[in-house]
Amino acid sequence: MEASLIGLLQAAAHGRAAVSLTALKAPQVRWAIETGFGPLLWHITHASCETSASPLWPLVQGSDLAARLLTVDQFDAMGEMLEACRGRVPPLTLLKGISIGEQYYPAPQLRLMRDLDVWVDEAALPRVEAILSGLGYRQQSHWPPTYYATHHHTMPFVHPARGLWVEVHRGLFPPASTLGMDRLFSREALQQERQPSAFQGHEVFRLSPELQLVYIAAHWAMEFQPIGGLIALLDAMYLLQRTAGTLDWGRLLAWMESSAAAAPLSLLLTALDRFHLVDLPPEVLPQLRTWPQALSPTTLALGHWLIDRYFVAGHPMGRLLSDYRLEVLWQTLVLGAGAPGSKLLRVSWRWLVASRLWPGDRLWRRATGGSVTNGHAPRRRGLPGDPQDLIS
Repeated sequence: MEASLIGLLQAAAHGRAAVSLTALKAPQVRWAIETGFGPLLWHITHASCETSASPLWPLVQGSDLAARLLTVDQFDAMGEMLEACRGRVPPLTLLKGISIGEQYYPAPQLRLMRDLDVWVDEAALPRVEAILSGLGYRQQSHWPPTYYATHHHTMPFVHPARGLWVEVHRGLFPPASTLGMDRLFSREALQQERQPSAFQGHEVFRLSPELQLVYIAAHWAMEFQPIGGLIALLDAMYLLQRTAGTLDWGRLLAWMESSAAAAPLSLLLTALDRFHLVDLPPEVLPQLRTWPQALSPTTLALGHWLIDRYFVAGHPMGRLLSDYRLEVLWQTLVLGAGAPGSKLLRVSWRWLVASRLWPGDRLWRRATGGSVTNGHAPRRRGLPGDPQDLIS
């Protein structure tokens, strides 16, 4: 096994469970846990006779146990919500971790998530919110209600006693963002691409595997987030494994001819191929280069460098490449339009404006609403290093 998080993913891709924990150094084990791979690390090492002798084994065991307990609580909460909604509103559409973890992962606790995400019909929003209030949830945010009036989800709900968060979505992306204006993620497209399913005996909808894969890539591109940054690769890996031979690549690739999600999907699929995590159909990667929104070789190489340095290795950010500057670089490369040269010029210009107008990147971040695209609120943070706070 390669001595990095990629080796961890490769072991998971091949269903290994007897990898020695000693194959990873202590900083790599700690980074794996911090970035949301603690349960996965237990999953691929627990059967090795050498693992229990590692001084880091109790840390891995604790991470896995905490994930199992949290997953049980989250699944119970989702079941309670669906039961309360039964017969009162149309079936909810499960999004992100609560959908992917149960549908595609070999064990749901391997997919950490910070909250429960559901999409509902606009007409049912008030009733769903009233049901959540009746279950003891309360809306809470640092942002005023007026912010959420035009956002893609309503103000988040939290259960004061259980500490669980729920987001009720009216869309998949902020309406004013590049992806929010993409027809592929419109309400009409979502209604067409959701499929009847079940969650622990409750009637629900889920995204089609084709739209789910594109949504994983597009959501990943919305924010440069090293902690949890490889979860999208794990999501896509398990999805592609479970849908091998049935995924409609022709329909998916046709969507990309006019979608802003083409660039994020290109970066995600080339990363999966580069790390040898999936076997893609031979026609997919050549078609990536023919899309109007496809990433150039230069842009792809820079995107892979960012993944290697910050998502895989967990390299700390510095003064020159601060969190804000890396977010500018990431979003401009992956979601920005134009040739590679013009994208890099825009990156330089935004860096210059930020440094001249505000004496600190964090002040600039606050002034632009917490995001380069000004399309979504900053992430909630709880205990330091808690991966649930950073993974959807």
